[in-house]
Amino acid sequence: MLQAALAALGRLDQEHAMVYFQLIWDGLRKPMQQALEALVMERQIEGAATLPPFVQRLIDRGKLEGMREGKLEGVREGKLEGVREGKLEGKKETLLRLLARAGIVLAEDESARVQACSDIATLDRWIENVLGAKTATEVLS
Repeated sequence: MLQAALAALGRLDQEHAMVYFQLIWDGLRKPMQQALEALVMERQIEGAATLPPFVQRLIDRGKLEGMREGKLEGVREGKLEGVREGKLEGKKETLLRLLARAGIVLAEDESARVQACSDIATLDRWIENVLGAKTATEVLS
């Protein structure tokens, strides 16, 4: 029935077709909306899409909106990751400066351990351990 409705809408002008399509869409329950989306995507993948031009424009608009949303999400995730990386680097730098001021020298494996650490809580604990410590082992415990 939906296929017949889409075919009929394809014979209308763009403006009316979109209005009627929206009315049909709004009248469908979620499972039917999902089934219609799946049908459209299946026909597109198969290359057998004989969809009215207005439906194709809706699909293309949806793709563009999806791409835009994906890019925004990527930017947000990138910013959060950048902030996290900046905090990690700042804490590592603080730890190394405090160790140098305390006269505590790190062995090569201890220095590598600090550089490889990606846990902010661990770095915070090590920074606090510098106070009163005499050896790198006391700091990194």
